[in-house]
Amino acid sequence: MKKITLAVTIAVIYLIAYLTAVCASADIKILFGMFILSPFVLIFMVYTVLKHGTPSKYTFDERRYDDWGQRGSESKEIGTPK
Repeated sequence: MKKITLAVTIAVIYLIAYLTAVCASADIKILFGMFILSPFVLIFMVYTVLKHGTPSKYTFDERRYDDWGQRGSESKEIGTPK
């Protein structure tokens, strides 16, 4: 889990640094370089999460309507827990 946290933290810090450079009107060469490198940061993050993450113990049908309190298509009313 530490690898995932580190990868996401690096990606977020890179994003904040890029946005700060844009708002601060940094040199166009720096902005272009950071823009070109950003897909690699994103790919690194996604690869790390997929490689070291743990799969969910639930299926899509079991957790489809969790935000409404439903557990599947058996519930007739929205918001009624099963």
